[in-house]
Amino acid sequence: MTIKDSLAPTFANNGSFRTFMKSLDSGGTHLHFHPSYEMNYVLKGEGVRYVGSHSDHFEEGDLILLAPGIPHNWVNKKNKSSTYSSLVMQWDGEFIDNMCRFTPEFSQIGKLLSLSSKGVVLNKDSAREIRRCTKDLLNLPPFEKLILLLQILNDFSKSEEYKFLSQEGFQPKKAIPNTRIETVKEFVENNFGEKITLKMVADRVNMSEGAFSRFFSQTYKKPFFTYLNEFRIHKAYKFLEETDLRVNEIGYACGYDCLQFFYRQFMKYTKCAPQDYRKKFLMDIP
Repeated sequence: MTIKDSLAPTFANNGSFRTFMKSLDSGGTHLHFHPSYEMNYVLKGEGVRYVGSHSDHFEEGDLILLAPGIPHNWVNKKNKSSTYSSLVMQWDGEFIDNMCRFTPEFSQIGKLLSLSSKGVVLNKDSAREIRRCTKDLLNLPPFEKLILLLQILNDFSKSEEYKFLSQEGFQPKKAIPNTRIETVKEFVENNFGEKITLKMVADRVNMSEGAFSRFFSQTYKKPFFTYLNEFRIHKAYKFLEETDLRVNEIGYACGYDCLQFFYRQFMKYTKCAPQDYRKKFLMDIP
C-alpha cells in the first residue's frame, strides 16, 4: 500500500484541536500521515486497519491513539460509505508536548502520549467514554472542547489497560520541511544566547517584520517571542541540570539581559525559581 504525502490537518483559526466525523467516502483508502496526534474511534463498521507496517482487524468500538507521523488507514469491509463512520480527534503535537514538558500536572498525559509511537489500543471503557462525549467533542466551542480533550486524556493516562500495535514502536514519517521555519529554528539554536530582534529573524527569511510575525504565528500557533522564550527556558533547564554555572550566569547565557525577566519567565513555565528547580533535580538523582 502506497504512502501518500503528509496530510496536515486544517485547524480552526488559532486553534490547536479539531474533531470531525469520517466515513468511507470522506477520506479515501490510502495510507497517510500528518504532524498531529490522532485518536480514532470507530462508531460503525469493520475491516482492516493499517498502521505503519502493522495490519489487523478493526471493528465497532475500537479506539486507537497514534503519535504524529505514523502512516495509517482504515479499510472498511463493505465498500459503502453508509457502513463505516468514525470520530477523529487531531491535535497539534508541539502544543501539547510543550504543555506536558513545562507543566507537572500534565506529566501523566505526557507519559501516555510518549507511548503513542507504538500505536495505543485503548480499552472498551475508554471507548465508551468517547462515545458518551461524541456530541460535545463535535459541537462545543473551541476552548470547552480543548478542556474536554485534556480531561479525557487525563482519565486515559490513569489506566494501564491498553495494548500496543507494535512493541518496538513505529518509525514516524516527516513532512517536507518548511525551509523558512528550518532557517528560523537554526538561527535560534545558534543565537539564543544573544539579543534577537524580530527584524534580525525576518531578514533571515527575506520577509518584512509584519509578514514574518503572521507567518510564524500561523505556522506555530504562537508568536515568535513566545517560541523564543520557551526555547531559552528549555536551555536553562539543561544548564541547571548539567552544569555548575550560577543562576545569574545561566540567565545571561540564555540571552536574558534582565535577570528579573529571566526569573519571571522561568517561574511562568515551571512554577518555581531556578535554584529550587536545580535542588529538586539533584534530589531526584538516585
